[in-house]
Amino acid sequence: MTNLESYLVAHISTVLAASAAFAMMSGLGGQRRTSQSTLAWLLAVVFMPFVAIPLFLIFGSRKFPTKAKRPEDDADRRAAIGEHGEQTPRLARVLRSCGVAPPRENNSFELLSTGEAAYSRLMDLIAGAERTIDLTMFILGRDATGNAVVDALAERAAKGVSVRVILDAVGSSRSRRHAATTLGRVGVEVRSFMPLGHSPIRGRTNLRSHRKLVVFDGQHVFTGGMNLANEYMGPGTTEPPRWRDVVAVTSGPVAADAEAMFESDWIYCGGSPRKTTGARSVARTASGDAVVQVVPSGPELLTDTVYDLFLTAIFEARERVALVTPYYVPDDALQHALVLSARRGVRTEVVIPKVSNHRIADVARRSLLRDLTSAGVRVRYYPRGMVHAKAMVIDDAFAYVGSPNFDMRSLFLNYENALCVYSPQAIGAIRGFIDGLMAECDSEGPPAREHRIREQLARFLAPEL
Repeated sequence: MTNLESYLVAHISTVLAASAAFAMMSGLGGQRRTSQSTLAWLLAVVFMPFVAIPLFLIFGSRKFPTKAKRPEDDADRRAAIGEHGEQTPRLARVLRSCGVAPPRENNSFELLSTGEAAYSRLMDLIAGAERTIDLTMFILGRDATGNAVVDALAERAAKGVSVRVILDAVGSSRSRRHAATTLGRVGVEVRSFMPLGHSPIRGRTNLRSHRKLVVFDGQHVFTGGMNLANEYMGPGTTEPPRWRDVVAVTSGPVAADAEAMFESDWIYCGGSPRKTTGARSVARTASGDAVVQVVPSGPELLTDTVYDLFLTAIFEARERVALVTPYYVPDDALQHALVLSARRGVRTEVVIPKVSNHRIADVARRSLLRDLTSAGVRVRYYPRGMVHAKAMVIDDAFAYVGSPNFDMRSLFLNYENALCVYSPQAIGAIRGFIDGLMAECDSEGPPAREHRIREQLARFLAPEL
């Protein structure tokens, strides 16, 4: 190669790298990100541009506005809010402005706080399904629980029930092939969410589906924090005990919104829309007096709905904020919202496992929890194993259970779903679960270790883990 050719190659490479770096930085500036995530990408592009730019194409973007579900226009939004008139909770109004379906009245609500009860109820719902079962799950275990659920689904499909399954390609990597083979024999289609070998145009490998949702006959919804594996649920007790977790079963009009969310994910995964079966008309049948709302969150939405919900709810609190989460690694705004909540006299409580199953998350949370405690937040540590539940209660006005953790991955990267409740009995059930868990907790956490550099490094990495 001549000197001129070498110069041209070097020049063109430099121009391309600079152009790609500029485009990447513009992309970073156009997305709401944590300061840690933005700084990490900026440092990478400065010091390792030829490594950082391809990685950004694979992992970097977290929103896909061309495929996102856009909020309805103002007329549609006003009409939906008008369903409840001035009685519409302000939190629900915030969610409606993000394009989320409104709260639905006349639903039943049942909270299941043990793995044994959840497993029994799930198997009953599968056995009782007459027309359709739509299941999306982060982890399907390759164990007794996961195999039993797959076998039960296959049995219903063999009886003529239309069954569709979405499994996250990473979370269910060990069981997906077995489930697809077993269910495929009876005509069930199993779709993989975000396969590792997909085109970057279809999404980013770092964006996982953490959703946990099953819809039966367009009428019953099973959702919460539990995956379908032995450590979460199953028949009988286990040793060591199962993780502490919670799910809800709702029946009534809200099921149509859960079904619509699944349908959107199914089409995104390459599935064909289900032909109208009459399930949607059944879903509008009144089943109780609970007011509930299905809230999706993730890259398919233009806003970070669950993040906006949490931030608004904490600032709305006047008497109490009670939160349970397995991993506590929020961004600065949510952290400060809890600090201010305690400082203005709101009883603010956080329940977390004394030791979780993720070492980096435990290290990353240390300085955050010290700041909470200094501000007067009551941090309680569950000492008898892992707590995997995700729930919150705000005063007597609002509560939620669902899949989102109180960390940056759930709030900014994952596809998630939450079930918000606005009626007294349902709120009381979630409050009772949190209070019962808190009664078993310690006020002191693990021994304080002043590894400041390790803590900061863990927090630096937390947004992408």
